[in-house]
Amino acid sequence: MQHQFKSNKLQVKVTSTTHPDGIIRTFNNVCANPTDDQITTFIDAVMTLTGETVQSITLTNSQLIAQD
Repeated sequence: MQHQFKSNKLQVKVTSTTHPDGIIRTFNNVCANPTDDQITTFIDAVMTLTGETVQSITLTNSQLIAQD
């Protein structure tokens, strides 16, 4: 079987004084193989820009799969 990268999506659950129960922010078109350092840098930027606290992170990978 052949696997071809299609897309990645990063979902970040954040809390703040405005959203004490948390909200999920979704970021599409993440690179094919993000490293831990890339994800950490991105999350640090989100926290700096929004003032929110990150509770959890989910990376969803989508691939096209074809039979040989």
